Amino acid sequence: MDRFAELDVVRVVMLRHANREFRGTDVVARQPQVGDVGTIVHEHGAVGSEDPVVVEMVDNGGATVWVADFERSELELVQRP
Repeated sequence: MDRFAELDVVRVVMLRHANREFRGTDVVARQPQVGDVGTIVHEHGAVGSEDPVVVEMVDNGGATVWVADFERSELELVQRP
């Protein structure tokens, strides 16, 4: 399993909870989907722990599509800052 840290860019590779709680900008908000790419904006535990992470996806205009908690196993690393 990848060790993620804040500001890592990640891709959603599976959804263990398809209808999860999320927040987003009213006009563009939607549920996260497999294939979405976002940035880790918060770790609930210590760096490198197995605790969930908060990921945010924004659209090209900078509006938040979703912000949601993910288990690390649902994500794969795309890019490190």
